Amino acid sequence: MAPINDYALVTVTSAQVRASDDDSIIVEAGSFTPARWFLEHAASATNDEVEPPTKRRRIDENAEKSDIPPEDDIPTHRVRIDLYFPDTLKSEPASPKAIEDSLDFDKAEEVSVVPFGIDSDFDGSRIRLTALPKLGAVLMIECSDIPQSARETLRQIALPGQLRNTYSRMRESTNPATRLACTLKRSLGLTHTVIRLEASVFWRSGVSVFPYGKPSVRTTVYDDYNLMTQAYQDTARDEMDQTREWTPHEFYDSVHVPDKSAGETGIYSGVLSTDLYPFQERAVTWMLRREGVEFKAQQLIKIPREKRKRLDFWELVRDVDGKECYVSFLQGIVSHQPLLENDPTSGGLLAEEMGLGKTVEILSLVALHKRTNLPTREVLDDFSGTYVTPSRATLIITPASILQQWITELGRHAPALKVKHYQGGKKVSDARAVHELANDYDVVLATYLVLGQEIHYAEAPPDRSMRHARRFDRKRSPLVQIQWWRICIDEAQMVESGVAAAARVACRLPRIHSWAVSGTPLRKSAQDLHGLLVFLRYKPLSDDARLWSHLITNHRHLFRGIWGDIALRHTKAQVRDELRLPAQKRVVLTVPFSAVEQQHYGTLFTEMCEAVGVNADGSPKDENWSPEHPDTVEAMRSWLVRLRQTCLHPQVGGRNRKALGRGVGPLRTIGEVLEVMVEQNETNTRAEERLLLASTLLRAHILGNNGEDAERSTKALEVYNEAMATTVRFVQEARERLTRAEAAAAAREEAHVVEDTDDEGSASESTPELGPLRTYLRTALQLQHACTFFAATAIFQIKTNEILTPLNSDKFKELDERETALYESAKQLRKEILKDPTLKVEATMRKIKALEKKGTKMPKISDLELAGIEGRRLVEKSDELFDVIRAQAKHILEMRSKMAEYLVMPLVDEDGEGLETTGEEYETSTKQQDELYVYFDIVKAMQADLNTFITGENATLADWEMKSLERDVKNFLDPETENRAVPHAPELFLKLLPIRNNFRAPKDEVGSVRGLIQEARGLETSMQGQISARHETESLLIHRNLTALQKVFSDYNKALSALEKEVDLFRAAQNQRLEFYRQLQELSDAVAPYKEEVDAALDVRELELVMAREEHQSTNLAQLKTKSRFLLNLRDDSGGQDSPKICVICQSSFENGVLTVCGHQYCKECIHHWWTAHRTCPVCKRRLHTADFHNITYKPQELKAQEEVHSGSSSPNLDDPPSSSSTPTQSPSSSIYSDVDTKLMDEIKSIDLPTSYGTKIDTLGRHLHWLREHDPGAKSIVFSQYREFLDVLGAALHEFKLGFSRLGRAGAVEKFRHDPSIDCLLLDAKTDSSGLTLVNATHVFVCEPLIQTAVELQAIARVHRIGQTRQTTVWMYLVGGTVEEAVYEISVARRLALVQSRLGGKRKSRSVTPAAAAAVVLGEKAIEAANSEELKTAPMSKLLVGGKSGGEMVGDGDLWQCLFGKAQKVEVKPSVEMEVEVGRHLRAEAAVMRRVANMQEEE
Repeated sequence: MAPINDYALVTVTSAQVRASDDDSIIVEAGSFTPARWFLEHAASATNDEVEPPTKRRRIDENAEKSDIPPEDDIPTHRVRIDLYFPDTLKSEPASPKAIEDSLDFDKAEEVSVVPFGIDSDFDGSRIRLTALPKLGAVLMIECSDIPQSARETLRQIALPGQLRNTYSRMRESTNPATRLACTLKRSLGLTHTVIRLEASVFWRSGVSVFPYGKPSVRTTVYDDYNLMTQAYQDTARDEMDQTREWTPHEFYDSVHVPDKSAGETGIYSGVLSTDLYPFQERAVTWMLRREGVEFKAQQLIKIPREKRKRLDFWELVRDVDGKECYVSFLQGIVSHQPLLENDPTSGGLLAEEMGLGKTVEILSLVALHKRTNLPTREVLDDFSGTYVTPSRATLIITPASILQQWITELGRHAPALKVKHYQGGKKVSDARAVHELANDYDVVLATYLVLGQEIHYAEAPPDRSMRHARRFDRKRSPLVQIQWWRICIDEAQMVESGVAAAARVACRLPRIHSWAVSGTPLRKSAQDLHGLLVFLRYKPLSDDARLWSHLITNHRHLFRGIWGDIALRHTKAQVRDELRLPAQKRVVLTVPFSAVEQQHYGTLFTEMCEAVGVNADGSPKDENWSPEHPDTVEAMRSWLVRLRQTCLHPQVGGRNRKALGRGVGPLRTIGEVLEVMVEQNETNTRAEERLLLASTLLRAHILGNNGEDAERSTKALEVYNEAMATTVRFVQEARERLTRAEAAAAAREEAHVVEDTDDEGSASESTPELGPLRTYLRTALQLQHACTFFAATAIFQIKTNEILTPLNSDKFKELDERETALYESAKQLRKEILKDPTLKVEATMRKIKALEKKGTKMPKISDLELAGIEGRRLVEKSDELFDVIRAQAKHILEMRSKMAEYLVMPLVDEDGEGLETTGEEYETSTKQQDELYVYFDIVKAMQADLNTFITGENATLADWEMKSLERDVKNFLDPETENRAVPHAPELFLKLLPIRNNFRAPKDEVGSVRGLIQEARGLETSMQGQISARHETESLLIHRNLTALQKVFSDYNKALSALEKEVDLFRAAQNQRLEFYRQLQELSDAVAPYKEEVDAALDVRELELVMAREEHQSTNLAQLKTKSRFLLNLRDDSGGQDSPKICVICQSSFENGVLTVCGHQYCKECIHHWWTAHRTCPVCKRRLHTADFHNITYKPQELKAQEEVHSGSSSPNLDDPPSSSSTPTQSPSSSIYSDVDTKLMDEIKSIDLPTSYGTKIDTLGRHLHWLREHDPGAKSIVFSQYREFLDVLGAALHEFKLGFSRLGRAGAVEKFRHDPSIDCLLLDAKTDSSGLTLVNATHVFVCEPLIQTAVELQAIARVHRIGQTRQTTVWMYLVGGTVEEAVYEISVARRLALVQSRLGGKRKSRSVTPAAAAAVVLGEKAIEAANSEELKTAPMSKLLVGGKSGGEMVGDGDLWQCLFGKAQKVEVKPSVEMEVEVGRHLRAEAAVMRRVANMQEEE
C-alpha cells in the first residue's frame, strides 16, 4: 500500500462569508469576492495576532526548541482540492493540466484553516471553513461534486478537533509522531482564478507512535499507528494470526537447525582431546560465524561486515513526494534513516537438547577462536561508558551445582587451556587481581552466587547530592573492570527474569561476544526470553521489556526471524543417526500391593468415592453431579494426589501421615501400619456400637411413649433388656481387655526394673495404651447405666399400671424387687463411673480439712514502741497502717473460710449422707461455682491490695480486673445494654466489691511497711554522729522499731505466699468438684425422659427413621467386625501370603475368596451356593448376613516386567487408542512395552530384607541389592515427583544398608560420583538438576508413572547423554490395579499418539520384509522425536504444582480417567430383602391370576 495522495479539481458555483454564529452575513454570496475577503482578513489576523501571555509564550518557545524542524517531517498522507472560480457561470471548466501549467502555488501565501463541514448531494458539494487563529467568520463554498476518495481523505485528516489540538500543541501527548496541516493558498493566473485547499499528515522523522517511545503493556489503539499502516501495509504481520495463544512450540520451531549437508566432517579434529560429533561440528561452525569468523584451510578468516547483517526491523518505503524513507512497524517509527546501525549481535543462544554436549561445543569455540591483537591500553566500554582492561579470557558463569563438572570437563577435553576459578573476595578491587584475570588465563569460571554477592561492587552507586565529595572511591569488582573476550552463561534460564542480582551483574559485564547456554530456555512463557535478549544486548528489544511484550503480542512474525538468527538447537531425534549412544532399555515393573496395602488403599478409595459423590466405578450417585464443578474438581485432584502417594507408601503426604497418627515420627513398617489399621478399625467399631445402641434405646423410647398402646412399657422393656444385655457384653469385653493390658504393662515394667536396677530414681510411667482402654470401659459403663436405669423405669411403669399389674400381687412384688435391684445396680454403676473424679475430689478435700484443723492465721502485728521526738511520726503512721492490715487480713481469712466451707461440702452421691441425686446437681454446683468465682476474684484483689500495703507495689492488674468485672456486671444488670457478657454471681460481686474498695481507699495515706522501713532507716542514719543521751536513746528505739517493721515485712511476705498456695489448692478443688458434677450431670442427662408428655399415638415416621438408621448401623457394624477379623487374620497370618489357601467346602486352593466374620475362609463360588441355601457358616453354623463377608485376595507376589520396544511402527493396531480397561500385558497393540524374562524378577524377589516398608519400597531395595551383587559398582538414580517420598525412601534405604546421596544437599553429586559406598542418587522433580551430567549412572528408577513425560525425561537425560559408554536401563515402578496404572496408560497413549504423528499415521505390516530394519530405526526416531515434543510442550514450571510437597500438574480433563480408568465395574445385585419382597409379590400375583382363571372356568 502506497502513501495516500489524492487530488481533485472542482468548480465553485457560489461563495459566502457568514459570522461564526451563523446569524449574520458578512459578505454576500458571490463568486471570488467572498473568498478573497476571507483570505485577506485571515492573513491580517495572523499578522496582527495578540501576543500570548508570558507563560504560554515560554511553553511555546520550549516546544519549538525541542521539536524536530518541520522541514524534516515526512509527508505520508495528502489531499489537494483546487477550487476553480470561473468568470461566469457559462465559462468552460478548467482542466488539471491547465491549472498545473498556468498556476504556481509554491510561493503563494497560505493561511491555516479548519474545515468543519463537508457535505455532498446531487447538486454538488459544500465546504465550511474557518481560519486559525479564530477570525470569527466562516467561508461557505458551494462547488461541483468532490470525488468521494478525496472527500473521505479530507475528512480523515482535517478533523476539527485534531487540527485545533495540533495548532495548540495539545495533540503531541496522544499523537507524538504525526503533525496535521490544512491550508488555503491563493494563486491568480492570467486565465484562471484558483484557491487550493490542502490537508496533509506529516510524520516526525524518528519519533515513535508510542507515547514516550514505549508501547503500553495494555492493549491500546494508537491513532498514529493506524495512519502508518494505512500508508504502509505490514504484509508479513497480516499473514500471521496474532491472536492465538502462544506456546513453547513457537520458540522451538523458530530456532536454527544447521543443514546436515552443510560443512565438512572432521575439520575440527585435534582442537580438543576428544572428537566432535558431526552435528557438534556444524554447531561450532555456526557459532564461529556468529562471532564473525569462519574456519577455512585450517585457519580462521574474518567475515566481512556487510555479510553479517542481522534481522532488519526496517523497511525501505517512499513518502508522498516519492522520496526514500524507512519504517519500523515494531517500534512505530518512520524515519529518513534507520535509527540503529545494522550491527549483528556477536554471540547467541546455544539451546541444544539435554545431553547433546553443549559444554564440548563451547569449549571447542573457546579453543578455536582466541583473541588476537590485544590492545595494550584500556579501552572504552560503550555499554557502561567506562574504560576497562582488554582480555583474551572467556568468562563462564555457571550454577554452583555444576561448577565442578565444568572443571572436570575442561581438564578432560581441553587440558591446554589455563583455567581460573574466581571465588570473589573482600579485596574485589585489587589491581593485581584484574591484571591476573585479564592476562594469565584462558578461561575464568564463576558461579551465579559469586556474581550475586558482588552486585554492590558491579553497579554504580546512585547519584546523591552531597555536601562534600567522596573521600574514597567506591570499590569495583574485577569482573566489571575487564573487557572479556567472551562471556558464556550456562543454564541461562537463570537470568531470564533479568531481576536477580546475578542476572544484573552478568548483563553489565563488558565483553566482545555473548553466549547463553540452556537446554530448557523456557520456564514459564515467552516473557522469559527477554532476559536472554538483555544479556545478548540484542537492540532495540534489550532496552525495554514492553517492546518485547509488544512484539510477542502484535508482531509475532518477527519472533521466528529473531530466534532463527541467534539461536541453535538440535534434538536427539534429529541427530540420532550421528550420536552413537549406547542402547537404552525402558522397563515397566508392575508390583502388586501386599494385603495390608491393598486394604489400606481400598479404604482410601472408598472414602474418595464418598467425598467425590460417585460409586466405585465412577458413576455418579446424584443425577445433578457434574465432573466440571469446581468443588468436584478440587476434591478429585486432592484425592488423586493422596492415592498416588499411598501407592508409594502409606506415610507419604501430610494427610496420610495425619491419618496414621504420626507427624514427623519415624518411618512405619507395614506391620506397624497394620497395627494402626487394627486400632483405627477397633475405634470405629466401638463408635458404631455406641451409635447402634443409641438408636436402639431411641426405638425403645418411641415404643414406650405410645399413648394408645397399653403394653407400651412391656414392649419398651423388651428392647431395654436386649440393649442392657449388649452393654453387659461391652463392659465385660472392656474389662478383659483392660486387665490384659494392665498385666502386660506390669510385666514390661517389671522387666524394665530388672534391666535398670542401677537406676534407683526411675519411675515407670503409665502405659499409653491404657488410657484409651479405660476410656472405652467408662463409655461402656455409661451405656450400661443408661440401659439399666431405663429398664428399671419401664418396670416401674409396668408395676404402677394397675391394668397390667394388680397392686400387692405376686407379679407386683416380683417387679418391685427387680426395680429395686436395677436401681441399685444403676447406682453402683454410677459410683464406678464417678470413681476417679470422686477420689480426686476427696483427696483434695482432705487436704483442705487438714488446713482447717491446723488453722490458717495471719502474722500478729504489735504496735511500735514510742521512739521519742524524732520517731513519733513514724509510730503514728505505723498505727494507721497496722490497723488497715489487721482488718484486711481478718476479712481475707473470713472469705477464705467461706470458700473452704463450700469446697469441703460432701458430694451428693456419697453414701451415709442421706443424699440422693435429683438431676439438679450440676445446676446447684454451677451456682456454687459462680459464687466461688466471685470469692476467688475478690480474694485475689484483696491479696494484691495487702501486698501493696506490705511492699508498696501497685496492684495495677488487680485494679484493671476489678474495673472490668464491675463494668460487665453493671452492663448485665442494665436491660438496655446489648451484647452483654454474663458474669458470675453479679449480686454477690456487687456486695463484696465495696468491701474491697473500702480497704483499698487509704492506700495513699497510710503508705506501706516497706516505706516505713525506708523512713526508719533514714532516721537511724540521720542520728548517727550525734552525741547526746537523747539521741542515743531515740536511736536505740528507732533501731528496735526498724527491726519490728522488718519482721512484719518478712512474716507477711511468707503469709501471702502461703495464702496463694492455699488459693491454688482451693481452685484445684473447685475444678475437680466441677468435673465431678459435670460427669454426674452427663449421667443424669443420659437417663432423662424422652418426652415430658406421652404421645397420643405411635410416632410412626420417627420409628421408621430410627429403624432404618439401626439397619444401616448394623450393616456398618457387621462390615467393621468382618474387616476387623480380616485385619487380625492378616496379622496372625503374616508371612503366609504366598501359601495356598484351601476352601473348606471344595477342598481346592483359591486366590479370590471370602472371609466370614467368624474367621473362616472359602472360595467365592462355594460360599455363594452354600449361603443361598443355608444362610449359615459351613463350619461353625453361625447365622450370616450379607455384611458378614469380606472379600479377600491371596495372589502370589508376582513382579511383572515389560521392556520398551521401538518397533511401534510395525504394529497393525497402532492407530487404535488404548483401552482404558486393558493392562500393559493384555493389550500389546496399545502399548510400547513387551514382556521380558521373568528370571530376573524371581531373583530380585528372593532377596531378603531386614524389615518391610511396603511392596514398592521393598522391591526397589531388593532391586538395588541385586544390582550391587550382579553388577558391582553400578550406580543408579532414583527419581520421584514427591520430595516427601524420597524422605521416606531414604529412611528405608538406611535400614536396608544401602548407601545413597540426596541431590540438593552439600556434596551430593561428588559423593555419588566418587564414593564407592553410594549406590544411588535420590532426585525429585522440584530440585534443580539443570546441566547435571551423571553418566556414571547406568540405571534410572522412576518410582511412579507420570502423565507429564517431560518431568521424568529431566531425570533420564542426566544419564542418557553424550559421555555415556554403557547400556542404560530405565525402570518404571507402578502398582497394578490402582490409579498408577490409569496414569501410566494415559501417558503411553499420548506418547503413542506423538509417535504416530511423527510416523505420519502410516500402518506397517508385522510381516518380515526387507524394510523391517528401516521400520525399527524409523520407530526409534519417532520415539526420540516424541520425547523431544514432550520437552517442548510446556515449560517445567507449568508441569509441576507449586509448593514443597506438590507433584506434577494433572489437567482437569484427566482427573476422572486417572481415578476411575482402572476401576472395576461393580455388578449391582439386589439385596436379599429385595429378592424376598419381589418373590412374595410375584407369588401373590400368580395366585390372583390362578383364582381369576378358576372363576372363569366355573362360569
